[in-house]
Amino acid sequence: MRALVATAPGEFELEERPAPTGEGLPLDVCYVGLCGTDLHIVRGEHPRARFPLVLGHEIVGRIAPSAGRALGGRLAVVDPLLPCGQCAACRRRRSWVCSRLRLIGIDEDGGLASRITVLPSRLHLVPDGVEPRVAALAEPLAVAVHAVRESALQLQGTVVVVGAGPVGLLTALAARHAGAGRVFVAEPAPQRRQVAEALGLELLDPADPVESLASLTRGGLADVAFDAAAHPAVAPMLTSLVVPGGQVVIVGAYRGTAPVDLQAVMFRGITMVGVRVYRPEDIDAAIAMLAAGVVDADRIVTSVVPPDRIGAAFAQLEDGTQVKVLVEGPAG
Repeated sequence: MRALVATAPGEFELEERPAPTGEGLPLDVCYVGLCGTDLHIVRGEHPRARFPLVLGHEIVGRIAPSAGRALGGRLAVVDPLLPCGQCAACRRRRSWVCSRLRLIGIDEDGGLASRITVLPSRLHLVPDGVEPRVAALAEPLAVAVHAVRESALQLQGTVVVVGAGPVGLLTALAARHAGAGRVFVAEPAPQRRQVAEALGLELLDPADPVESLASLTRGGLADVAFDAAAHPAVAPMLTSLVVPGGQVVIVGAYRGTAPVDLQAVMFRGITMVGVRVYRPEDIDAAIAMLAAGVVDADRIVTSVVPPDRIGAAFAQLEDGTQVKVLVEGPAG
């Protein structure tokens, strides 16, 4: 098989490797989604990833025919989480916040290969009729589903999402699907603002999102604010986006400490919640949303590149000109 190997920061080699023979089912890769985590790895900034490494944790593929008539040829999404099963979080059945959580594509070789082997317990079958390119959004959509499920969102509540990258847009769509009355998006990048508007989301003025939200809601603000930007410049305004007694949900991963107005948290009775990755049932819910056409995948997926143009794919991630970038596998 062929594998695209990151050999050093910013350097890739297409290698011929023996077909995987380990425990699990062989999966012929259709698409691999790239995200900010992959970008950090390629820059050499990820604390756990080590070169050489086959990247890719957002994986969709077809189970090889050798798996038998029942499963052979079925489209499946990979759950890349590898919890330890022994820490306090795992013992409390909260494996998504495992203290030693590892991921396929970060801590071990991932999906940028023609074929991988995956344990059956880590595969989520996709209904017939769902295109692989659409199913490729299941993993980031599961992050969004999990964030909304962990939030205090109530029917017809007002939501603001900060950051219109893939997870931010998908969080906005998941909130709307869950019954939010109005969903606002704060995003400065013109290309991403255009996508958000095309998806029917309400845009805030990037010059002053707080004042813009206050104006559009006649002072009502939001019941729940989702921070999908994870940028130090965003953190100070989060508590100003929600009503007294409202909630701030941290979805994006900050790279260090960030300034938050804790006095506002106390005086205004604001709840802050951190959410990380997803549960297996969140992946199933994401697949169901994609199968039902809740997400306009053609607007979210703005670039699909072959493996030999991986450098261009990461350049697109770097400059922010695209929303979701997919790498096409042999089975795509």
